[in-house]
Amino acid sequence: MKERDVYFDNLKFILILLVVVGHLIEPFNGERWMGTVYQFIYSFHMPLFIFTAGYFSKRIQYPKYYISLLSGLVVPYFIFETLYTLFDYYMQGLDRLDFTYFYPYWILWFLFSMMLWKMLLPYLLMLKYPLIICIALSVLLGYSIDVDYYASISRTLYFLPFFLIGYYFKREWLSAFKTRSFQLLSIAFLTGGFALLYGLSPILQTNASWFYGAMPYLEFGLESWYAGLYRILTYAFTALMGLCFLSIIPETRQPYTERGLYTMYVFLLHGFMVKTMQHNGWLEATFQSTGGKLLLILLGVILTWVLSSPWIKRGFGWIVEPNVEPLFKEQIRRRPKNVLKQEEY
Repeated sequence: MKERDVYFDNLKFILILLVVVGHLIEPFNGERWMGTVYQFIYSFHMPLFIFTAGYFSKRIQYPKYYISLLSGLVVPYFIFETLYTLFDYYMQGLDRLDFTYFYPYWILWFLFSMMLWKMLLPYLLMLKYPLIICIALSVLLGYSIDVDYYASISRTLYFLPFFLIGYYFKREWLSAFKTRSFQLLSIAFLTGGFALLYGLSPILQTNASWFYGAMPYLEFGLESWYAGLYRILTYAFTALMGLCFLSIIPETRQPYTERGLYTMYVFLLHGFMVKTMQHNGWLEATFQSTGGKLLLILLGVILTWVLSSPWIKRGFGWIVEPNVEPLFKEQIRRRPKNVLKQEEY
């Protein structure tokens, strides 16, 4: 069996850590400093996660690919969409229970969109210039006044280029970004990007919505014909920050490397804890001070570390990675089991 790529395990752990920290500091994104940290995280962390998913989606010709799609995305999506809906119903004391499977709950847009990306991929590869076409569709969609969260369509199209870039990315290209001079330049660009967001915060109003890809341009007060240029600039900023971030990720084994195998557990389970704290007002009440916000970031590190532990996998594997092989015909189930072992989220 092919040995795992340590670099991508390191990358995934750091990215899921940023996901958790970003959700914890979200109540404070109206403040200039924390809002800039929040924007900076959102400018590249999900695009890089999606890039990584695209990179590990190269084996679409194998039937086991679709078993992985069903067990790793489709079934967990319906399970956790149901659980989070029930959670909100009881936590907030809602009057009625509504299951909205085509309006993904909060973080679950990622699973819903991932299903669409993986199903669309074989057809996109038939096109001559799929990346250019996808970017053009995303820019055009921003002009639509009826874009909302239905079926996560807007986000799916907005982030699709990053999935495609990941699919076409070759591992050997990474060596060009790992030179000392490029890494120093990357740190300078990352610092400059953060400073730019901080300087623009009065204009952006510490709002990361530009990086969500979920709203039409009209929501930002842009009514002119050239509003799409702002999305192109957003793409350019994200691509630059993402490339710089990729260059500084270590390629050697780290204390957290093994935790990169279990990012889906962190992603799906941390929301219950974050939402509990938000619903009860604990975040604003407890972490309002500067020291409190630093403790909040430390809490994010601890939470990520705990939820990415092997014993969490043992305890929750049946629900996060349900075994759906009995649903498939025997000749498909008997394919080599190592075909998609590298396909981790």
